Amino acid sequence: MTSKTPRKKKRRKLKKSVKRGCLIMVALPLLVWLAPKAVDWVKGLGLFEEVPDETVTELPVDLTEVQHRIDGLFHETLRLDTNTIALEVRDVESNTIIYSRNSHRLAPPASCMKLLTAVGAMHYLGTDYNFVSQVILKGRQFGETFHGRVRLVLADDPMIESLEPFVDAICQQGIRRIEGELSLEMMRTDTLRAHASAEVWDIPYSRLPILLKGEPRVKQDLQYWMALKGLKVEHQTVTDEGEERIAYRHETPLSEVLAPMLINSSNIKADALFGHLWRMPNRLPMSDFSEDWWVRPMLHCMGIDELNGFVVNDGSGLSPDNRLTAHALVDILQYAWQQEDMRHILLDKALATPGFSKRHGSLLGRMTDSMFLNRVFVKTGTLTNHALSSLAGYVRNTDDRWFSFAVINEDSPVGESRIFQDNLCRELVR
Repeated sequence: MTSKTPRKKKRRKLKKSVKRGCLIMVALPLLVWLAPKAVDWVKGLGLFEEVPDETVTELPVDLTEVQHRIDGLFHETLRLDTNTIALEVRDVESNTIIYSRNSHRLAPPASCMKLLTAVGAMHYLGTDYNFVSQVILKGRQFGETFHGRVRLVLADDPMIESLEPFVDAICQQGIRRIEGELSLEMMRTDTLRAHASAEVWDIPYSRLPILLKGEPRVKQDLQYWMALKGLKVEHQTVTDEGEERIAYRHETPLSEVLAPMLINSSNIKADALFGHLWRMPNRLPMSDFSEDWWVRPMLHCMGIDELNGFVVNDGSGLSPDNRLTAHALVDILQYAWQQEDMRHILLDKALATPGFSKRHGSLLGRMTDSMFLNRVFVKTGTLTNHALSSLAGYVRNTDDRWFSFAVINEDSPVGESRIFQDNLCRELVR
């Protein structure tokens, strides 16, 4: 009996496994046939919202060729760390991304940070904005003596080099003696300095325009020119003020600040403009962001909401701790392109372009071939001590198609990074 029992159990197990196998063979085709019908039935009930398939835009053939040519640049024999190159290229009219590689990688943008400062200034201040400084007289004049108040209302204008024109304006009124008050009303009273994370010598005090040297130095300059022109002041309490009039008005258009800032990469003018925006909180919508950082709402207005990790320490890009992405730089360029007045200032006045002696600026010695003439409009960036180079701007090809692009080369020789960037422009120009 004991020897037969195991054999019977084995036969039963064998029969059960055969039955299961037959059941699966019959049921599986039936389930495959019924599954689509069941899905259609559930959709017909309207219980679930149908999500459409994501549409993929196919690029025209010529843009596909551009992609392949750009891709080929990464296989050239240059001493570049291709793993850290951040690059994005877009067709400006359709805002279509043509090429993207590490475009969301955070990196110091170097002087391409000046694009953010420039477009931000045009966005908040307006493209027709002027830095306005004035001499205002309020009182009465008797011969060469003026009784009343003389006010010098000074903006933080980075283009004013001396207070001589302001003193001359007072003297041209026939005034040689002021009995009353002479006052300075300055928008900026401190001295412009580089960010603490940048090198101190990047913004040398000796090269600062007068209104960025601090209030004591401005007062000294005023006293020097008054003594030289023979203008004297006897301080008295003003009782009868009389009528007010403007004796002198100096205006510097914003575009005149942007041009040397972008073409020649002036760090002084960039950080001066950055500080100017900082001092105008009444113009900035701060409700949704920190009140001590105007950059966040500006980027938000440009449609750039991906701000995690962004660091903006200055307007010049001197700080190696700054962090932006190539994608954000192209977003800024795209925003400016969509505003006709901004686009004209950048293309006609403010961006460096090869082939013109007054506008090659920081592009000196680069892209000297005639194929680049009137086709490349860019901002350069370099942090030599950190082996970093950047380039961003607009390029027009031979079919009059415009591209916006940004490239950040990190951890690579600056000279060879520039060769890579110039070759990129060469492929976009074709």
